[in-house]
Amino acid sequence: MNTRLSANLSVLGTSLMLILSFSFGFHSYTEAKKTIVTDLNQALQQTILQNSHLWMSQDSIRTYANLSKLFGNPVSIESYNKDFSDALSYTPDKKKTGIVIHVLNRDPQTENAPANTNKKLNEYYIASDTIIWASSIANSPNATTDHIGISFQGYANCSTLAVIGLSDKSLPGLFLGLAFLSATLPLLLKRYRKELIMPQSIHPEKTISFGNLNLSCETASFYKENEEKLKLTPQQYALMEMFFLSPTHILNRSDICESLWPGKINADETLNTLIRRLRPLVEENSNLKITTDRGRAYVLEIKKSDHL
Repeated sequence: MNTRLSANLSVLGTSLMLILSFSFGFHSYTEAKKTIVTDLNQALQQTILQNSHLWMSQDSIRTYANLSKLFGNPVSIESYNKDFSDALSYTPDKKKTGIVIHVLNRDPQTENAPANTNKKLNEYYIASDTIIWASSIANSPNATTDHIGISFQGYANCSTLAVIGLSDKSLPGLFLGLAFLSATLPLLLKRYRKELIMPQSIHPEKTISFGNLNLSCETASFYKENEEKLKLTPQQYALMEMFFLSPTHILNRSDICESLWPGKINADETLNTLIRRLRPLVEENSNLKITTDRGRAYVLEIKKSDHL
């Protein structure tokens, strides 16, 4: 497979896996928050039922009415509640939970009372649904308390990390792992391929390099600059090996004939054919070329353009 195409597919696969990981992660995070809200709702309902005789008694309502006259309208009361905390079954760190009671006095006489800015919950707070109770439904004979409205809201102080800790991380983790694998697998395969076809990278002392062509003495093969094996016939390899093993990269015709075809008659013609077929292979796959030295020898040298 083309190297660039392989790299593009790797980037595309990694990006897709990351998108899926973050998508499922966000979905799991949202579902975890919904579960916390559901838990807060049931705990708030249970707590109100347990404490309604205290929170919504006539004495308590009069106190709410007096507070709204003194401090403004509406009045917010925020506090930790043990009954509420004990009723929670899913929410983490129950000590950072509580109930906010908002008291609204609809009595026209409180219109001139100073306004009290309603306190906003911290950005990390997750709030339950609001439960509203109006004192007018009690048909109280006391006009002072007939205009009081009370709303209850539970909350939990949960950081983003706390919610993530409660979320289902199986699918996000799976796709994140696949993204990591998609990003690293091509590198591992390339390294494995390099070690497989280029053992000289592990044993550089068994490699002879000239120009951008490498001779692996261990595998008896030549490798191009891109680490691809150069396909040669046995005689072509033998001649190229002689060039590489020669310190000057110069071979006499007689030495070549004696080495490759000892005792053969008309070995010169065979050598001419061998050189004629070997030259284009060398020049097309490396920055080397084979030249003739006054008809008596052959020289393996680097092309002049590659010296510049």
